[in-house]
Amino acid sequence: MNTSELYKHMLETTLKAVGEEAKPLLAPLEKALEAQRESIQALVQAHLNNEISGEDMESELLREQKILEAELISLEICAKAVVQKAVAAAMSSLTSLLTR
Repeated sequence: MNTSELYKHMLETTLKAVGEEAKPLLAPLEKALEAQRESIQALVQAHLNNEISGEDMESELLREQKILEAELISLEICAKAVVQKAVAAAMSSLTSLLTR
């Protein structure tokens, strides 16, 4: 599995999930996801190489989710629900691709 393609799919799914309601959030969201790109790709690769268990993968994905939410906390007042929807979509996309 190509981790760059996986990341691209994850970002596209996330941006599609938030749609028009979150246009002002797209740039900060993309920036936050890009900041996590290497970490997420390393996590995916470790899982694919059987270096971490499924349980560890889930735990690490939750940690990555918290990091993304923290990076976007400044937008919380006007867009907490949209940020959570975006992060959930990103993680759901990643999880569904890995569990096929």
